[in-house]
Amino acid sequence: MKISFTGKIRLLILLIFIIVLIQAGVVLHLLGNSIDLIQMRIDIQNTIFITIFVQFILALILIFYIPVFLHKAFLEIHNIIKDISQGIYNIDIDTDNFKRSLDKEFYTVMLSLKDMLRSILSFDKLKKDKIVEHHNRIVSLLNLTDDGFIIMDMKANIAYINDKILEAFPALSEKTNMIETNFPPEIENNIKKYVLNILKSKTKQESQQFFVPSMKRHIALNSAIIRDSNGFPTGVIVSFKNLDKKKQEKQKETESE
Repeated sequence: MKISFTGKIRLLILLIFIIVLIQAGVVLHLLGNSIDLIQMRIDIQNTIFITIFVQFILALILIFYIPVFLHKAFLEIHNIIKDISQGIYNIDIDTDNFKRSLDKEFYTVMLSLKDMLRSILSFDKLKKDKIVEHHNRIVSLLNLTDDGFIIMDMKANIAYINDKILEAFPALSEKTNMIETNFPPEIENNIKKYVLNILKSKTKQESQQFFVPSMKRHIALNSAIIRDSNGFPTGVIVSFKNLDKKKQEKQKETESE
């Protein structure tokens, strides 16, 4: 049967106590039964030296064993907690190995950490599923509208473009930087300038129209600022109206009637 960490400490302390009792018993026996005082003094000295030496050895074992054991036990726990703090949740905790190598008290901590990781992984999966679900909903809604949308961060890196923009302006694409990239004149002189004004002021800009020769119609730009929970701007949304050619043709037909 494996003795636990606390059991080993108790055993060592019990041995020291027993040695003290033996020492006291031997000394009392020598005092009561010895005839030769010189021999009695030598025997008492030898008894005290031997018992003190044994106690010293047991005390050294206690002094060095406790820190080594605690370091080993806490090192494993520290490594796991460090990984968790860095966002690493896929940690394989070998509970069988820890059951053999660690004390019962530390083994229960490992079991608690394993249960905690299981809960975190379950929550993380649900969170990711919800994020993907809401992202797909938003993307689907943006693609179903007649308007075009560009979403970018405050450094002008495009994070999302819906299908209407891709059809109308093929030069634009996701993960492109609006400032650093050179575009055709209709984008450079209109869309890019509009975006630069938003990023410079970090506020929403008034609606603005520009004519697109290739499309033979005016496009209306509008904007919105994305802010975090503290109110700081983190991104920009630019909308494009009048991109749908079919919608424009229907409007002309309605006006002619």
